[in-house]
Amino acid sequence: MTHAARRALLVMLLSLPVHATAQSETPWSGASLGVDLGELSSHACSAWASPLSRQICSTGGHFTGGVQLGENFQFKRVLWGFGLDLDTASSKNPTLSVKAAGDTQPAGIYTFSGRQTPNGFAIAAPRLGYAGDLWQPYLRAGALIAGGARQSTLAFTPPGGSKPTVAFDGATNFSSVGWAAGGGTEIGLNGPWSISLEYLHVSLGKGSQASARCSGTAAACSAFAGILAANSRGAFNANVYAVGISYWFGYW
Repeated sequence: MTHAARRALLVMLLSLPVHATAQSETPWSGASLGVDLGELSSHACSAWASPLSRQICSTGGHFTGGVQLGENFQFKRVLWGFGLDLDTASSKNPTLSVKAAGDTQPAGIYTFSGRQTPNGFAIAAPRLGYAGDLWQPYLRAGALIAGGARQSTLAFTPPGGSKPTVAFDGATNFSSVGWAAGGGTEIGLNGPWSISLEYLHVSLGKGSQASARCSGTAAACSAFAGILAANSRGAFNANVYAVGISYWFGYW
């Protein structure tokens, strides 16, 4: 999502009709359930040790979407509460091919590929904000729980070959806990509905290094005997921009 697109979306949200009338002195208290749709803009890297030391990175936007549950409490104009987001994320699998002459490893083409983002994630974060009659700006900070295999592969194709004869399958995954922090604003619409615009920065930190297993015939794998094949996931950081629609069970 480009900067111009984000600005156009913000203008559209601010121009939406908000004809609802507050039904109580605490319109933002109670439980809500909604859906969200957005973009996860990330920069992530993974690294391979021998037979070739290489790092493969991806930068760009990925689709994300899911459901959001919340419970708010309002005291005069002060709002506090808790939100749980359950989202899936699309992923790109970048590929890097390197031709090696065979000085310290078998000669041929080494192809690195791997998933760079989690399959999905959950964000459990309290919120604190200002409770207006029909809108509420807020801040959020809490825990991020991610899941999904990293599916990293190093494939070897010998000179003159048309397909790989050996592949190393990485074992590192995204199952880890990190943090998320940011904020947003929510606007009341007609009836028990609201629309929100939110930004969060999320981080999972670094993953551990794992030894990779050789797939191929015994003869093909024997050429790599004594050569370490290991991979690791670098620090995963991303920015999440999301638009949400929620239904309020208490209705204001």
